Amino acid sequence: MSREYDIAVVGGGLAGASLACALADTGLSVALIEAVAFDTPADDNLRARTTALAWGTRAMFESLDLWGAMADSAAAIERLHVSQAGYFGRVTVAADEYDLPALGYVVPNTAMIAALRDRLAAQDHVELIAPARFETRFESLAYDDQGQPVLTLDEGRAVRARLLIGADGQNSAVRAALGIGAQVDDYGQSAIITVVTPERAHDGCAYERFLPGGPLALLPRTPDTCAAVWAVPTDEATALCAASETAFTQALNAAFGHRLGALTLAGPRGAYPLARVLADRGVAPRAALIGNAGHALHPAAAQGFNLSIRDALGLADIIREHQSLKGEAFDPGDADMLAAWAEARQPDQHRVANFTDGIVRLFSNHLPGLGHARGAGLFGLSLAPGLRADMARRSMGLALLDDLPRVDKGIKR
Repeated sequence: MSREYDIAVVGGGLAGASLACALADTGLSVALIEAVAFDTPADDNLRARTTALAWGTRAMFESLDLWGAMADSAAAIERLHVSQAGYFGRVTVAADEYDLPALGYVVPNTAMIAALRDRLAAQDHVELIAPARFETRFESLAYDDQGQPVLTLDEGRAVRARLLIGADGQNSAVRAALGIGAQVDDYGQSAIITVVTPERAHDGCAYERFLPGGPLALLPRTPDTCAAVWAVPTDEATALCAASETAFTQALNAAFGHRLGALTLAGPRGAYPLARVLADRGVAPRAALIGNAGHALHPAAAQGFNLSIRDALGLADIIREHQSLKGEAFDPGDADMLAAWAEARQPDQHRVANFTDGIVRLFSNHLPGLGHARGAGLFGLSLAPGLRADMARRSMGLALLDDLPRVDKGIKR
């Protein structure tokens, strides 16, 4: 027996849940399908994970009336400090240079997921289907005689939808079932995530330090703690996660230096592999990919989720616009509408993906003399207000907000 919906979103993580929230007031029936039960307690890996939200992303959550539920758990990034270990040159950016209270915010993933799912649980037109797993034993996605996607879930359940959204991560089963290929570039690194307490107050400063093995970021998490995201070669990550607390802390302090004094461990450690995954295309008949299903990025520039929510809100906006124009004749799986969304999103996706990949490869290149050249580049950037301003606008998501008409920017330009 199958259930029918206007839109089925596979993947109830941050991107999928954000899209479902953005669609909640359209009157369209939405199924949000997630493999893990929504009330499953967070494991150590999830408890350690945080997301850096650009200022523009905060504005998007405000437009959905969701920021209030996240704000108490959010730590403001008031300054950004970028440096390279062993070489001169650094770049600093401060929010007050742009008449903003913060460049962005760091929010625990658990707080974001709770806010999104609490909102969805109260929506009449959104059904949460969890735990439920999209079965991938078929070579391709099935369509009914009306051309609508038919999803076979575990335990024999089936869902029919006029539009299918793949929001199920970089190893997307939906992407595979649609026959969409992907370019996969394995960085040979894993990101270690944890929480640390610095000896000296971070004062709202986020640090990005580029090391030979990969970047290390320390981000404000609470007034007294920082979220640490440390990219290292995968075999080294395995060893560091298995090391004693003392050995791990010593390695982390040696990597970061003493700008904040001694760092002590204040939370569990987790790790995940790093690769750039770019889908060959973002749409298929009556289907679209958002978030990591379409583009998974290295965390070096902290732009992955910020890009994902622009996908989600951009798609919700074009759905709402076409719904208003076409009334009862509206079809959420309209091919022209989906093609227009994909075309509009492509420049942003390519720009951010290439920028992030370029940073990783530039600072991971060990050619003789390149370290000094990178240091000179950072020093030159610090002396060029125009370039620094452009970098800041892009990192805060301000340069891209004009493409999202529903967002009330609320920002001094």
